[in-house]
This record gives sequence, C-alpha cells and structure tokens, in this order.
Amino acid sequence: MRVKDIMSAPVYVITPGEPISRARNLMLRHRISRLPVVLHEEPVGILTESDIGHRLDQAEPQWRRRPIDQIPVQLVMTKSLVSIYPDASVWQASELLLENGIGSLVVRDGVGGDLQGIITKRDMIEYFSRMTADIRASEIMSDFVAAVHKHHSLSHILQMMWDEEVDRVVVLEYGGKPVGIITNSNLTFACTSSTPRKGRRVQELPVIAEDIMSAPLVTTAEDGLATDAARIMVDARIASIVVVNNENDVVGILDQDSMLQAINNMGEES
Repeated sequence: MRVKDIMSAPVYVITPGEPISRARNLMLRHRISRLPVVLHEEPVGILTESDIGHRLDQAEPQWRRRPIDQIPVQLVMTKSLVSIYPDASVWQASELLLENGIGSLVVRDGVGGDLQGIITKRDMIEYFSRMTADIRASEIMSDFVAAVHKHHSLSHILQMMWDEEVDRVVVLEYGGKPVGIITNSNLTFACTSSTPRKGRRVQELPVIAEDIMSAPLVTTAEDGLATDAARIMVDARIASIVVVNNENDVVGILDQDSMLQAINNMGEES
C-alpha cells in the first residue's frame, strides 16, 4: 500500500497572513485538525488545533489580548514541515510520523514539487482498521491515563496536561468512573469561542471540565481487537479511545501513536 492510496486530497490550505479565526472555522466546517500554510503556492508551515490551543494559553501580551480575528496564522503556525513522496510505502509514513513526533506529512511530487495531498494519523488509523491483525487493545495500549474530576477548573486541566505532557485527559465522576474526555479540540473551542464585543461588559464564569468535555465517552474492551478499536475511532472521528475492563474501570488508553507503532512493527517484520 502506498501513501497516494490513503492520503487526503485535495487539501484545504491557509496563508500566513490570514487570521486564526478563519483557520478555526475551516477546521470546524471540514472536520479537520490541521491546515498546511502556503505562500505563493509553496508550503511554509502547518497549523494544528494544538498550535491554536497551546499558543492562546500562553501569556504573550503582544498578541494574546487581540481578538482571534486579528491574530495572524504566522504567529501560531509550526514552521517545520516533513514531506513524503506519493509512492512511498505506508510503513515509511508511519516511521516518519513516529520519528518526528508529528501528526501529518505533506505529500509532494519530488523535492520542491507540487503539494499533492496530506497524510495524517487519522488516514493511517483508517488503514490500520482495515488490516487483519490479531492484536488486542491491552497489548498496545498505554496504561498511564491522566485524569481529572468533572468539577476541576480549566486552568487545572491545562496545568495537568502541561505537567504530564499529554494532549488528552479522561474526566471522572464521583466514584472514579469515566464520563468524558478533554482533548486539544475541546480546548481550542474553549479558548476561542467567546471574545467580548467592544463596549460590552461580560462577567466571566469559571469553566470546568464537564463544560467542555466530550461525552458520552467512547470506550473499548481491553480484550477487544485493536483493529476494531481503530474502526470505532475512525467512525467517531476521535484520536484516542479509553480502554476499560469488565467493571468499566479505566485500565488504559489507546491512541493513534499506539496504532502507528503497531503498523511500524508489522512493516519491520514483513
């Protein structure tokens, strides 16, 4: 299987001078999590939901206080790009994604060639979901799960994600049962959804976990097939799935990197 067989094309793009409000609207409208940034038809960077969420949380008075329709993409985007050829193998794509710790590769027709498409972790997980592999969720899941209570504040959540270096937290109710999950997508919406209009006084209420979490929580059984979990993730358009035992206790989390590593391992063994 080649990159060109599973890549996303055509590609939605944005320019460095456009506001991040337009980028966010494009992401929401087309249900995507990243946009290549182009200048004179040349890719110069990429903008992701993570970029928006992380940068808006930084205390940068030069631009943080501006409304999001006045913050240009160039201040938020990631400038480093990793590209791959259309005829490269899916195994090569998984290796590049894992080695560079990134969520996508731009697909170009040769060095300095035209932008042909983009291959994302989501594309790779859809490919994995169609594979025949006797791999259980418990075999490739991470058993470390960052968790918060449903009444924890947004600032507490952001601090935990920063301290633990994670991009998602599971939300628990009283008794420790899982009720939701908070990811970068939730944080991007929370950080950019409300900008006070000029002349209007707004009383800010504290945002807590249950206000922004995705619920109901999508889960998979620890003894279930990892490929079945991948299909659930693709259908639900989510980047991770919580793994539970027979008592509905959280025992781990299965994310895109876990599945990329499985693809990579199978490529090395073949």
